[in-house]
Amino acid sequence: MVINIMKEFKEWLDLYGRAWMLRKPTLIKKLFVDNATYHEKPLEKPLKGISEITKYWENVSTTQRNIEFDYEILSCTKNYGIAHWQASFVRNNNERVELDGIFLAYFDDQNKCTNFREWWQSRKTGL
Repeated sequence: MVINIMKEFKEWLDLYGRAWMLRKPTLIKKLFVDNATYHEKPLEKPLKGISEITKYWENVSTTQRNIEFDYEILSCTKNYGIAHWQASFVRNNNERVELDGIFLAYFDDQNKCTNFREWWQSRKTGL
């Protein structure tokens, strides 16, 4: 049972990474329920609903390129998963950015995210 839970969270994270790296916000719709909440930054108002989440990802897809994404699963249960992740990308001004963070994702019975939270740190690594 634990192996299946880990496998489902890994598949979810793989699709999340693929959507980001390929800059395909339409794939994001496969990850979240219609009324999901998405907390990109802990002290800011969350995005609410798949429409707001997709719009956010549409913006990401136009402002970032050469995206790399990797993760390590720290913990997961049937209802949530926690992962340490790292990413890098190039912004439109050719500035390279590295990110390091934590995801906390809550899931329904269909392995779709109902509530997503991330905490991350970034640094610019040059032009």
